[in-house]
Amino acid sequence: MPGKTAQRDFGIIGFDHVDLKVKDRAKATRFFVEQLGMDVIGEGVDHTFLLFADQVLGLHDAKDGGGPSGVDHIALRVEEWTGLKSRVGRARVTITGEKERSNSRSLFLRGPEGLKIELVWRPDPHAHHCVSPRPPPPPAPTEDDE
Repeated sequence: MPGKTAQRDFGIIGFDHVDLKVKDRAKATRFFVEQLGMDVIGEGVDHTFLLFADQVLGLHDAKDGGGPSGVDHIALRVEEWTGLKSRVGRARVTITGEKERSNSRSLFLRGPEGLKIELVWRPDPHAHHCVSPRPPPPPAPTEDDE
């Protein structure tokens, strides 16, 4: 097995999250919560984030007419942000985007066969805060509503 070279050592320390495209998000959410014991940590109009250990599974609505359900992208956690963009560039990997959030920074890359890859750095690698908190449930009907 070839050794690591400095230009290709991105400091990947593991998976951060995986995002899936699903046609029936409610059904998929029930499966992962009820059958596999994951917790919902956030929900938005078109997505739900589930937590297991310190890793996240994102469920995103598949767009009408879009491709089949499946992996939207994988996110790999890196241990250091400083110099990451230049190391990726030197390795001739195509950067398709960059994003900075309050709790993380990301580089988005084009992988083989159209695979989308995200490199994520978090100051606290064990914290994954959802930017879209789960909305409160609708109020229960009252006698006045009947």
